[in-house]
Amino acid sequence: MKDTPRMIVSVLTAALLFLLLFLFLRWNLIVCVFLCVGVYFGLFFLLKPSRKIAGIDVESMPGGEEIQKLLDDAQADLADIDRSVKAIADPAVGQDARTLYVTGTRILAYLRENPDKIKLARRFFTYYLDMAAKLLARYVDFQNTGLHSEEVTDILRKTAESLPVLNNAFEKQFTHLMQGELLDVEADIELLKSTLKMEGGK
Repeated sequence: MKDTPRMIVSVLTAALLFLLLFLFLRWNLIVCVFLCVGVYFGLFFLLKPSRKIAGIDVESMPGGEEIQKLLDDAQADLADIDRSVKAIADPAVGQDARTLYVTGTRILAYLRENPDKIKLARRFFTYYLDMAAKLLARYVDFQNTGLHSEEVTDILRKTAESLPVLNNAFEKQFTHLMQGELLDVEADIELLKSTLKMEGGK
């Protein structure tokens, strides 16, 4: 499906070129066919969208396809979470769900800029983010039934209670991913303190 637009453009361009060369300029049929086939394939490959992560071509990255799939799946989960957030009627639950979405979006943006850390976030991708999307989707489904039975009310309550736990897991994951940067800043602060002490002692 993703290749359909560039396929159409390539076919139309090749067809128009064929009509121009064969019907109007009266070129040799075989020459026209070979030239137009070349134009078709040339355009088809030239119009291929460039997939990049942090400015690096996916094809040239070790495990690039797998990384791209993780990012695409994560984006789909975030889109599902966003839809659920907009459908949740309870303001408090909606706020917790919105926090999940915001934190998840920030983590994903950070990982797109730091693809070398994606392996550290595998559990976030394959478990926490996916679980958040599923729980919120089910919450909305049960909410929309309009039922107030003990079973449905209990499920809604338990789901609502799980959201702060998930938010905590998201924040811990983000902190874990940024550990290197946090240590660098801490080292810079200590260096600054030492420099100020030395200058003050002069």
